[in-house]
Amino acid sequence: MCGIIGIENNENAVVLTAAGLLTLQHRGEESFGITLSGKDKMKTLKYMGLVSKVFDDEILLKKLSATAAIGHVRYTTSSKSSLINAQPFQMSCIHGNISVAHNGNITNFYEIKEMLLKKGAIFNHTSDTEILLHLIAMSEGELSDIIASSMYKLDGAFSLVILRDKTLIGARDKNGFRPLVLGKVDSKSYVLSSETPAIEVIGGKYVRDIEPGEIIVIENGEIKKSFVYDSSKKQNTCIFEQVYFARPDSIMFKHTVKEARVKMGEYLALQMEDIKADIVMPVPDTGYCAAIGFSRISNILFENGLVRNYYVGRSFIKPMQNLRDLIARFKLRPIKDVINGKEIVLIDDSIVRGTTSRRLVNILKEAGSKKIHFALSCPPIISSCHYGIDTPNKENLIAANNSIEEIRKYLDVDTLFFLTLENLIKACSFGCKKNVGKDNDFCTSCFTGKYPTKIPNDIDRES
Repeated sequence: MCGIIGIENNENAVVLTAAGLLTLQHRGEESFGITLSGKDKMKTLKYMGLVSKVFDDEILLKKLSATAAIGHVRYTTSSKSSLINAQPFQMSCIHGNISVAHNGNITNFYEIKEMLLKKGAIFNHTSDTEILLHLIAMSEGELSDIIASSMYKLDGAFSLVILRDKTLIGARDKNGFRPLVLGKVDSKSYVLSSETPAIEVIGGKYVRDIEPGEIIVIENGEIKKSFVYDSSKKQNTCIFEQVYFARPDSIMFKHTVKEARVKMGEYLALQMEDIKADIVMPVPDTGYCAAIGFSRISNILFENGLVRNYYVGRSFIKPMQNLRDLIARFKLRPIKDVINGKEIVLIDDSIVRGTTSRRLVNILKEAGSKKIHFALSCPPIISSCHYGIDTPNKENLIAANNSIEEIRKYLDVDTLFFLTLENLIKACSFGCKKNVGKDNDFCTSCFTGKYPTKIPNDIDRES
């Protein structure tokens, strides 16, 4: 997934960028970086680990003077997790010093890279983001037009923040797979971010979404240029952002993600109206909002029966399976007094591989649960995502290779329910009813196997 942010025309650009990245930390925990520009020459700092490292070094923060900055938190999907691939990527070329931070996956990466290699490009990273810098460096003209012509050659998902000296540029792919929003701080500084809370936490206000295919150029507190480079595609924003990845307080499609997740739970309750239970219980924190919605409609008591260790990262976004397993083992612990002797509706957002869910069911059984009705607030995931979420190869997806009944038996639950795709779309677009099916379409390829763009057979996928 990754998280990106950029701010210009602000004397506290570095501190505000770091604070914004800390707010976007849920989008990537492996590495982070900040490019800063001001009176001194542009420079980029990168680290493995969490953004809090910067705030632990007050001396470093005081030394970093800049009026413009961009930042990135990384979550690996298709290249090696290492410091060399930490972003932003900075390069000097005929257009000056340029740095870019990217959220998404460029699906025709190898095709474009091969073309660039033949033209003499030398690659220093294995990440797909670098090809954009080479495309810019090999072109002449106004930078915003060069970015537009470069992006026109790319397929897949790419929301970008780009910094040249003190000029901040934002861009979003023509399908709008990944989010990118515009905000303003103190009426003099514009901010670009993956999600709205990163703008609000630094004292800013959300202005609007960057549109699919839009490029926006910001300088000295003013929008110098804004245009759509390609309007040929309909919007296909990733629906899994609202299911799992985005913060509950993020605004998407004119409503908070929390509202959408509550709606998912309400629709689940309607699908499961014949199920009777003693309590509705969420898997923290991914099932919390949906469990609230389920309880409201079903009138079944909402209870917290699991305690989460908040000093453990999100197991889904760890790059290696052995780390996912290790973290999942001690991330959740049961409250036995809540669970013992109870018939439970257990709510979570999704099942990917199934191993963590099976382990959780065993924990509940050991704590004395009488019956478990497992409900997921999205449909079965049957296909890999090639647009920036690390759902693994199809052979590792439990729902791609098993029926719902087979999954139920594997998990050892009494009943198993998935939210229908129709109800998921309704939940995620309830604030935009007039435009559903027209402007506010979603990418649902992980649930359907139907991709909005061409997917090369040789595309790299790491689990």
